[in-house]
Amino acid sequence: MRKKNTTIAIRCTEEESKRIHELAKRHGLRLNEFVMRCALGKKIVVATGIDEIVKQQKAIGRNLNQIATLANMDRLTAMNFQPLLDEHRKVTELIGQLLREVK
Repeated sequence: MRKKNTTIAIRCTEEESKRIHELAKRHGLRLNEFVMRCALGKKIVVATGIDEIVKQQKAIGRNLNQIATLANMDRLTAMNFQPLLDEHRKVTELIGQLLREVK
C-alpha cells in the first residue's frame, strides 16, 4: 500500500469548489480520489445498472440452487431450462455492454 505523505493545496472559487465536490459525488468517489484521478489523467467511469445485474445474477443463482437441491433429493424428474438459460443470456449481454463502455 502506498504511503500518502504529501499535501497539495489549491485555491478556487466557491462555485468551482461546489462543482468539483458534486462531480466527485456523482462519480461515487471521495474528493481526494476524484481530484487525483483527474490530475493524473486516469479514466473515471460511472457504471450505472450494476445493481440490476447483480439482482438478476442472484436470482439465477437461487434458481440453480433450488434445482440442484431438488435433483439431490430425487424430486426432480424433468425441467425446462430454457427460461433460465434465456435469463442468463440476457444478463451476460448486459455485462458485455458494461464492459464495452468501460474500455
